[in-house]
Amino acid sequence: MSTSEPPNWRHCAHGADPAADPVGCRGIHVPGHTVCFAHLANSDRDAYLAGLAPGASIDHRGTTFTESLLDALLNALRDPATGNPRLEGI
Repeated sequence: MSTSEPPNWRHCAHGADPAADPVGCRGIHVPGHTVCFAHLANSDRDAYLAGLAPGASIDHRGTTFTESLLDALLNALRDPATGNPRLEGI
């Protein structure tokens, strides 16, 4: 997404630059943090993932995912009975 308009949610703003990109990262804050899932420190990301369970309500609007970040999130939401991730709130 390339726009100078910020999203209508509290967003990460990582990498914001007044001249090049005044909005920065548009990923929504992870609850209890001021950055998105992609920009959490490793220890904070690990703690967030450990607190998730299959069917957890999640919101990662605007967040850019790498393959490894998506895999980590889906693994935290994996239902042991089915082996499949169970998502809510998306």
